[in-house]
Amino acid sequence: MRFTGQTLSSRLLRGTAVALIFAAPNFALAQSNDDATATEAENTEATETPAIMIEADQQFETATSPVQGFVATQSGTATKTDTPIVETPRSMSVVGKDEIELRQAQTVMDALKYSAGIQPDQFGYDTRYDWFKVRGFAQQDVGLYRDGLQLRSSGYASFRQEAYGAERVELLRGPTSVMYGQNAPGGLVNVVTKRPHEDMVNEVALQAGNFDHKQGAFDVGGKLIEDGSVLYRLTGLVQDSSTQTNMVDDDRVYIAPSVKWQNDDTSLTILTHYQHDKTGSGNNWLPTVGSIYDAPNGAIPVDVFTGEPAFEGYERVQTSVGYEFSHDINNDLTFRQNARYAFVDVDYKTVYGNGWSDVNAGTLKRNTLRTDQNAHTITIDNQLETRFDTASIGHTLLTGVDYQHNIYDRYAAYGTASDLNVYNPSYGGTINALTTWYDDDITLRQLGLYAQDQIDFDDHWTLTLGGRQDWSDEKKYNNASNGAESSTNDHAFSGQAGVVYKTEFGLVPYLSYSESFTPVASQSGQNFEPETGQQYEIGAKYEPLEFNGLFTAALYDLRRQNVTTTDPDDSARKVQTGEVRSRGIELEATVEPIAGLTSKVAYSFNDAEVTKDNDGYKGNAPVGVPEHTASLWADYTLQTGTMKGFGFNGGVRYLGKQYGDQSNSFQVPSATLFDAGIHYEIDSYLLALNATNLADERWVATCSGSNACYYGQGRTILAMVKYRW
Repeated sequence: MRFTGQTLSSRLLRGTAVALIFAAPNFALAQSNDDATATEAENTEATETPAIMIEADQQFETATSPVQGFVATQSGTATKTDTPIVETPRSMSVVGKDEIELRQAQTVMDALKYSAGIQPDQFGYDTRYDWFKVRGFAQQDVGLYRDGLQLRSSGYASFRQEAYGAERVELLRGPTSVMYGQNAPGGLVNVVTKRPHEDMVNEVALQAGNFDHKQGAFDVGGKLIEDGSVLYRLTGLVQDSSTQTNMVDDDRVYIAPSVKWQNDDTSLTILTHYQHDKTGSGNNWLPTVGSIYDAPNGAIPVDVFTGEPAFEGYERVQTSVGYEFSHDINNDLTFRQNARYAFVDVDYKTVYGNGWSDVNAGTLKRNTLRTDQNAHTITIDNQLETRFDTASIGHTLLTGVDYQHNIYDRYAAYGTASDLNVYNPSYGGTINALTTWYDDDITLRQLGLYAQDQIDFDDHWTLTLGGRQDWSDEKKYNNASNGAESSTNDHAFSGQAGVVYKTEFGLVPYLSYSESFTPVASQSGQNFEPETGQQYEIGAKYEPLEFNGLFTAALYDLRRQNVTTTDPDDSARKVQTGEVRSRGIELEATVEPIAGLTSKVAYSFNDAEVTKDNDGYKGNAPVGVPEHTASLWADYTLQTGTMKGFGFNGGVRYLGKQYGDQSNSFQVPSATLFDAGIHYEIDSYLLALNATNLADERWVATCSGSNACYYGQGRTILAMVKYRW
């Protein structure tokens, strides 16, 4: 399907018209009620009623506001409406800014390390990308969102988000296509960025640590106009650091200005950011012998650099500008439009390991990669939220139309390099000639029309129903083949349903069903139908009445279908009869039982299996998916006495065994890691010291083959001083 400017405009107008049609009867009803009320008021003798002043000590949390403490209560990631988390019939986690600060999390994935259902170290210690799996499925290309809009990656043109710029990091587990369109079935990570608000607390911070880490950051804002109608915020960071891998730096400049204008019924927030990263390949590709198993010369050192200093460097420039617009047409009807343009450019060259050349001599074979890629993405999401009653049944109807336009310019080449002794490295080796891997231009478009109704039958039962129709196309120009052109067109319908029952004592059982779809790239001239995902989930959430806390439990069965596998009648062709099943249980709790004490606990059991396959892997577990993961973290801060404001915390993370190749011929051992920290808040100052992997455990995060194992993060120590006013 070809999208021209005229057809795009036509489709967007028709989609918006459909959204308005859905809400028109309720808008008319609301107007009718308003008119009737006005007439009644005119016919009634006016009386004066004494004004009642209500003062609230607590600010109510919203889907984009700071989390009050450590237990989030509201989110819009699952529903695109401001919905209590306990009443959302989906499994999700929210990590707020205060928790990110207390643990001194350096990346978005660091922020989620104590959450259930996610594997944030998919390729070990890596300063380039946010690699992660959710419920056993890789999500890094299509599962990363910023303020509810997708940051889609292709090849090496990949966005990465700065944790210091996050107000909250939200993890939604399971298929998400009804609200967001094409996505892998595991789930998504949505980073809600810092935005202006009136009660801003300004801050500047300095941070230092091992590996010669130095960082300065600031976050300031407030009123531009005294009446509060125009607010601003400016968040920035400069980082200069080495890493646990020799000769690999991790430098960053990040700045995010934002402005908000608002009146009684309308608001417009401008959100922008610029980020410049200069780093390299910190996650060496290592063989199993020497990383998992004993080698004749011992374990390969964690800090060894397997590349070439003269042929190494990863530089990324990314930027975005967008807005969030909201207008209350009346008390029951709200229109919202969120839009963003984002750009990323990646220039990367590296030398990496490719198995032993001579294990006894300690020499490693090496390959080379050279790539230069960029991406332009435009995303717009129009929403109409209508609130109305039919008899005694309340409705929150959300209708919307969204569109994505992604353009990728990709070049990559590969080659070989001379061997390297990993126990006694000597650099300056030979870099052989490169061969073009691919050189293409790709344009991806997606248009979606969706509707969701949250139906409150009474004070206890809420039913959520949703559906979406998507149209997408991909056009590829192969510059390495004289501009040969190929294209694919897909369309898909996705549905979801969920029901919750709210008890009087805070327990909310729920049941849900959700679907996803993901287009499949053509192979050898073959075009394929989209992959699909279906999930059944049953669970319960508990919000105690006596203290702040949220307990969640989820039992799920998730299936990825239409997976390509070899045609049994023609080994040169593929058929879409493959299937991967992921089912399990997740338990998570965040509690503040007494003043000063916060605790988090999470456990995941994931029974993942290839259930249909023609390549000999049926019955095997997918690569890099542990059955068991668990974590426990707690912090206590003194509330009285001479040491009031002093606190300490500790955590333990467990990553179970996992298979390292498709044949399940070997397993990556389990790992248990310890974290700790102390902090002291006095007057306007915050002092903190944190250690990650306190015991400096040498551990392998995962393997993707016998010559591709990746060490996890070693001991990292960070000290911080922060001043607030």
